Amino acid sequence: MRCLLMATRNETKHRLIAPVFQSYGFEVITLRDIGAAELPDPEVGRTPLQNALAKARRYHCAAYPWVFGQDAGLEIDALGGEPGVQVRRWGGRFPDEVDDRTWLEYLLERMRGVPPERRTARFVDARVIIAPDRSEHVQELRYPFGIATEQLRPIPPGAPISAVMVGPADILEVRGAEVARQFEQWGVLEGLLRRFPE
Repeated sequence: MRCLLMATRNETKHRLIAPVFQSYGFEVITLRDIGAAELPDPEVGRTPLQNALAKARRYHCAAYPWVFGQDAGLEIDALGGEPGVQVRRWGGRFPDEVDDRTWLEYLLERMRGVPPERRTARFVDARVIIAPDRSEHVQELRYPFGIATEQLRPIPPGAPISAVMVGPADILEVRGAEVARQFEQWGVLEGLLRRFPE
């Protein structure tokens, strides 16, 4: 079975994306599985794509010929595009280890008094697959959404924004189905598997 390394330690990303690769016959492992850390400063790029490429390139090697890198920025319109590419660290305000509750409370405090029609935001999502021949395949997407005035659901570990996203009760389940459709529309995996059947 082919093995693909997801260049992340984030469990939410693993839950969302690993099933897609598994459906194509990959065994999926993460940096947690190989005992590796992400880059010392993985979000030094100015865009999600730069960061996704940096993560994937860092771990692509003979031992891991299939690598997937992903990075997403969060742009909140009422906050002038904050937090931007450093979502977890909120542009340097928090350390990587900030807990979900602290992050969410900071968001809600910053958004206090913003009317519903101005509580708009979007994810800017970049995905990179590096194949055994070192070819790099890129997908960039944007997801608009609204932010509620209060917490709507429990916080999924590692994804505090999901607790205040206006939408279905199970945001992660819906997002997982979306991700699968996006990969199918992208079509890059089908082509790569024909080129590298083993």
